[in-house]
Amino acid sequence: MTVEPKEQAAEMTALVTCQGLSRSYGKGANALVAVHGITCELRPGQQVAVTGPSGSGKTTLLHLLAGLDRPTTGRIAWPGLDDHPRGRVGVVFQGPSLLPPLNIAENVALPLIIAGVGDAEAKERALIALATIGLAGLAGSLPEELSGGQAQRVAVARVLAAEPRLIIADEPTAQLDSDLARQVVDLLTEVAYRLDAALVIATHDQRVAARLPTTWTMSDGALTC
Repeated sequence: MTVEPKEQAAEMTALVTCQGLSRSYGKGANALVAVHGITCELRPGQQVAVTGPSGSGKTTLLHLLAGLDRPTTGRIAWPGLDDHPRGRVGVVFQGPSLLPPLNIAENVALPLIIAGVGDAEAKERALIALATIGLAGLAGSLPEELSGGQAQRVAVARVLAAEPRLIIADEPTAQLDSDLARQVVDLLTEVAYRLDAALVIATHDQRVAARLPTTWTMSDGALTC
């Protein structure tokens, strides 16, 4: 029997599921509730913009989805990622994330080496990723020699080399002008397509959000899908 695309999509296992998810920092009357009562799921190939003002909980939600933080209450699971995000989620951070002593190829290869990939294979995959996004000529450069836009593109190359099933990008264009922001979003969507990965971008820029087919809105720690 031929499976129609809509039926096929409905049958795909969710990459991430969240039920009643909350995250607080501190205790008692001084506790800061960053996110609360969030129920959502991400499916393979889905592309989502998470919007909302600063302090609305976007970064906390993304860290929870990526497994970088743990919820205070509620449940998060990664059924489509073999029940654990490690090595299966690629993250592009808002601020500088490249290690100054390492050249660009070494920065891209480092997460692979930490994950247990051999040095030679990690280097090869790093060089291929840099070539794929047009930065092969910067492989031997140091992070201090890069512009902000180049540094973010290298961060995307690092994700490409790791071949994750889910890509999380936290305000990746916040420090870029509109032309560079468009290039970085184009690159993220292209890499997600190449890897058949889901993509979540947190942004306060409505022009960025409009580029993705689905928008989730954060407000005071609550999520509207």
